[in-house]
Amino acid sequence: MPIPSLSETDLEAYRADLSNPEKSTGELFTKLNGLYQRFAGNEQLLADFEYVSALNSLENNYSSKKEHFNKEIIELKRQFKQLDNRIVAAEQKLRHGIPEDLMVMDKIIAEQESIVEDQEKLNKAESNIVEQVRKIDIAHGKDLQKLEQQQNNREIPFKSKFSALNDQLNNAEKQIRFKVSAFSLIAIIGIPLIVDLFFTTTIGLPGFAKSTNNIIFNHYLFLISLILVELFLADKIRNKISRILSISYLKDSLATLDNLFTENEKQIAKVEAEHRIPLTEFIKRSDGAVD
Repeated sequence: MPIPSLSETDLEAYRADLSNPEKSTGELFTKLNGLYQRFAGNEQLLADFEYVSALNSLENNYSSKKEHFNKEIIELKRQFKQLDNRIVAAEQKLRHGIPEDLMVMDKIIAEQESIVEDQEKLNKAESNIVEQVRKIDIAHGKDLQKLEQQQNNREIPFKSKFSALNDQLNNAEKQIRFKVSAFSLIAIIGIPLIVDLFFTTTIGLPGFAKSTNNIIFNHYLFLISLILVELFLADKIRNKISRILSISYLKDSLATLDNLFTENEKQIAKVEAEHRIPLTEFIKRSDGAVD
């Protein structure tokens, strides 16, 4: 089943997720990755739309030119037929020999000269049409080749672009996870350490301030605090730090995706205006061809 294309509704839903503190950063990264994958479908749709629309325009233009010259060829054939009739009529006049009347003979000669002249004109017109059709065929072949080349050239940057975006997103998530681990460790250890220092140095409770040779008894308040922090606060600390470090990057990535989506929509509108075919009609035709 193909991945559905990205929509403005999807972007708005993700903006809402970014504002929802209950959404984990892991979930947000996964969903953003999914949005980029869906947008790849938008870009592929645009590429197919541009290609098929341009191809249809080329074919329609080619057919229009061929139809024009086909009409000229039909008219030329009609004139050749008339010329043949004139040749037959002239030959019939000479079937019974050369007429003695000089005026009649002059008319026959003039008619023959006119036939020869018109035949040369028609032959020249025929050669011109054949040459024009040949040029049209060659130009159409070159246009098709150029269109295919453009389509092929677009595939490599298209795949590289989304591969790079995907790698960038995965690398950013890994870096943020590493920073979250480091800062969380500092916070989880720092809180019990502060508690230990506070009670042993500031308040000066005898049991806590007394030095022994056993490090556990020396800092058992630190260990108790560390256990309590790990049990009740560690996950909250990690999630808080993760959101602080991630949200800014996720917002920037969403803004980038939003810009790409807007540009994609503009390109679609441009193709629709240039080739006078709505995207919905193209999708309908494509779905019909698949069915």
